Amino acid sequence: MTDEYDQDDQDDHRSREFPVREDMAFQHKVWRFERVGWYVLVLLVILTLLGLFSRGPLSSREMHSADGSIGVEYEKFHRNGSTNPMIIRLKGAPGAVLEVELGGDWLEGFDVQSVQPQPMRSAAAGPGMKIWLQADGEGQANLHLSLLGEGLGTYQTRIATSHGAVVTFNQFIFP
Repeated sequence: MTDEYDQDDQDDHRSREFPVREDMAFQHKVWRFERVGWYVLVLLVILTLLGLFSRGPLSSREMHSADGSIGVEYEKFHRNGSTNPMIIRLKGAPGAVLEVELGGDWLEGFDVQSVQPQPMRSAAAGPGMKIWLQADGEGQANLHLSLLGEGLGTYQTRIATSHGAVVTFNQFIFP
């Protein structure tokens, strides 16, 4: 009985002319292509859930300057038209006015929707901006930016203090 089933299974994979013309070699190639397509689709969904195209573990980053006076939390990957946060943490003397310069070409790809808290002062600095913040009693100040991605491609961000601490990173905006 097993031989009969094996024979029927082999017959199912042979090309036929009657009742319908079939090219089973081509059909096997199509099935293989569909299977690979499904694997690629599943991989793409998993990468999307992990944050390849916006928020998630693959996108969320945290960097610090060598001396620890600047820390920044940001999303490496953005989508055009979406808003993502950036948090800049500054350390200095307690109660001091801390100056931070936001430079690089990132303002060509991002629109700053909001800045919290309102800085004491701000000014243009070449293609970027300078912002002055009041440090708290522990010498810390946090700047929360809401960034709207309006460009396409890679944009470099440079964050520096007046004391020479620098953090540089790239962000990518998908269409």
